[in-house]
Amino acid sequence: MNKPNQLIILGGGYSLKEGIDKGLWELLKGKYTIGLNYSYNFFDSTILCYVDGNGQFYDEEMKKENFRNLPLIIGKKPGDIKILSNTIILKTNDAKYFRDVKLGCYKSNLVGIFALSLAIYLLDEGEIYLLGYDYGGSGKGGKGRILTHFYQGQIKHRGIGKINYFNTKGRAKRDFGVYKDESKVKIYNVSLNSKIDIFPKISYDKFFKQLDKKQYNQEKLREIIKKKLND
Repeated sequence: MNKPNQLIILGGGYSLKEGIDKGLWELLKGKYTIGLNYSYNFFDSTILCYVDGNGQFYDEEMKKENFRNLPLIIGKKPGDIKILSNTIILKTNDAKYFRDVKLGCYKSNLVGIFALSLAIYLLDEGEIYLLGYDYGGSGKGGKGRILTHFYQGQIKHRGIGKINYFNTKGRAKRDFGVYKDESKVKIYNVSLNSKIDIFPKISYDKFFKQLDKKQYNQEKLREIIKKKLND
């Protein structure tokens, strides 16, 4: 199988709705993708990533059959519970970013950062597209509600509507600044209103134009991923 040179990460931000309305799910079929958290309810990604354990995301979702049946999940150790057979655990490193995630995947508190570190390691060279990386609210809905997630109103969890962390001055630069010297992978932020300014921001229309026409056997991709992480 030819080596992919594009990888798409599906974050949870509200801006993803624009892409969905423009046919995103159909256009991503057969692509090299990493889904984050609850995205698995909407699209079958190559990998699903999480970092929340200890009674949070992993602990709750593992009770659901469609989560237990996912082909490949990658995250950090979810407390003391027994992990599912479909899950690979990576040690994390919050102090320093290493391109080699075997030295610790940066970092453990935000799945979007953890997944980007993993994506750079797996792809090595090429282009990474960040979807739904708004880093906070993308507007207001009815009754002044802050719109933070594309699945708002369909799924409930503790992070919906919460933006205090993201509004902290300089937080985005501190969180994502570790990638500013990355030279082998070009990273695009497909969220024009995102608070993350480290990477070039592009529209969904431009993203769709830049997507190549290649599709990949997902099972073969997963076997390559497992081998690289286990070697």
